[in-house]
Amino acid sequence: MQRLREADLLQEVNARIGELHVSLRDLYEGPGRAPSIAQARKNVYAWLAKKGKGNNEIARLFDRAPSGVLKLLR
Repeated sequence: MQRLREADLLQEVNARIGELHVSLRDLYEGPGRAPSIAQARKNVYAWLAKKGKGNNEIARLFDRAPSGVLKLLR
């Protein structure tokens, strides 16, 4: 949460995942195979990519491997 807050993205990410009924904790720690969580991650990662964030930066924000971020963005 602190990383999102420092990047001024916390409110926007919360709004996006709220529409999909996923909590921020689930976005970070939830099982990757749950359809709602996977869809929320894909939605947020794609939005951040459109804002000009790179795979490595998105991965750092969410404590993920860059390859996992790339896989969801394909």
